[in-house]
Amino acid sequence: MIGRRVVALSILALVPAALQAQVGLASGSARITLIARVAPRASVNGVSPAQKTARQGTSREGTVKIRLAANTGYRLVVVGTAPVSSNDQPASRVWVRAENGRFEELRSGTAVTVVRGHHADAASEPEVSFRSETSASGSHTDMLPVRYEIRIEPTI
Repeated sequence: MIGRRVVALSILALVPAALQAQVGLASGSARITLIARVAPRASVNGVSPAQKTARQGTSREGTVKIRLAANTGYRLVVVGTAPVSSNDQPASRVWVRAENGRFEELRSGTAVTVVRGHHADAASEPEVSFRSETSASGSHTDMLPVRYEIRIEPTI
């Protein structure tokens, strides 16, 4: 009988200790951060025909819309492609509205940033404004001597 009491008392003595150990355990929410890395991409998907907005003598003004997409920071740049004239005065001159709002002249090989952004979805169509002027002997054409480039802005 004394043996049973000792066993019963030792069991009762161990139960609160076991229960005491369980008090400190609790379940909680865990925070997990998922990071997906995608290669930076950008593209010019189309250029609208030039829309004339003003004309006076040999000067013309107009706009084009550039359809572009970018998943990172970018700059839309207009580059002059007119052939270099042998004369001091070229047959035609072209200016483009830069991102600062001022018109800058484009010569062969020069580049002007017209739009800068963090990203652009497929429906993005920024408008680019031009001014062009031909000399009295030159002929005006609807084709602008430019090309459009999208340049990716590096992120560090």
